[in-house]
Amino acid sequence: MQYYKPCMRLNKVNLCWVLSDGRKGHEIQSLTLAERLANKHHAHQFVIQQPWETFTPRIIPGFQNGLKWHGQKPDFSLPPDLIITTGKKAAAAGKFIAQKLKKGATELKHIQILNPKDNHAYYDLLLIPDHDQKTGLNIINYPGSLHPFSPQWFKHSKQNLIQNLPSLGIILGSPPTKYFNQSFKAELQKIRNLYPDQAIQLCGSPRLSNKQIIKIKAVLTSKDMFWYKDQNDTNPYQALLQQSKHLFVTADSINMMNECASTDIPVTLLAKQHITSKKHHRFIESMAPRWQGFVSHNDELIQPIPYVLDVMLANPRFQKLLNSPCSSKSG
Repeated sequence: MQYYKPCMRLNKVNLCWVLSDGRKGHEIQSLTLAERLANKHHAHQFVIQQPWETFTPRIIPGFQNGLKWHGQKPDFSLPPDLIITTGKKAAAAGKFIAQKLKKGATELKHIQILNPKDNHAYYDLLLIPDHDQKTGLNIINYPGSLHPFSPQWFKHSKQNLIQNLPSLGIILGSPPTKYFNQSFKAELQKIRNLYPDQAIQLCGSPRLSNKQIIKIKAVLTSKDMFWYKDQNDTNPYQALLQQSKHLFVTADSINMMNECASTDIPVTLLAKQHITSKKHHRFIESMAPRWQGFVSHNDELIQPIPYVLDVMLANPRFQKLLNSPCSSKSG
């Protein structure tokens, strides 16, 4: 991937709408971008009813009847300068709203995050990960996934710290159940062998099934701590990114792997042999120097991967869209 020199002066739009399908991961990506691009942004959650949902990102007749808003409905009398969407459902909602507003001669722009799997010409700009292997004139490719954990966040965000947090972190996405049947106990023992007598903090994705949670609990010791869905105490995920001395993360989640790789902490991948997705393996291979095997950390300086949002915003296509001082249009 080609990297560009960052533009220090980035023009911001006045108002941005984030259209969210309610998926937390999608919404975080859109909001992360909106915070950098707009002076003010509003998030509007929606649901698309059947049969219109089935056909997304296509918009079939009557779509307006299936688009329902949660909470505050967008104020169409005050249109935004920018709409940001993530995922194919939000892509459909964004296309519909953009087409409606552009009839009023507004200069509205629509940025879509992740491959919507329809005609790229519907969007002003598409942000698609390298591992999807999609390119085009209005596409910016980037490594991994978009997330809010910038170098500034690691430097200044202290509200997420947790006292007495174990220094070893295991982050579990939702690998196949056969991983927990066949390999999890053995990989956990490798970690214990690396760091004898040290407690471990495990953090489980809400996608973990109840059966998987039971299997995980069965191999833990009294010193280990395990956070999973439906618990009332604080999710330690962000604290683990800041406080751990070694992170172990399952290879089923590109988002989690990418966020761990953004730290200056050694990262070891778990469950690799149980991941069959070619997309995931392309991502893992693209970051190969960043992963560490089952060896203990020796205080060697770890170099985080470049922050993905800085990589994106330095791209001339982004600069041109925003008419920023670094774009060719503005000189």
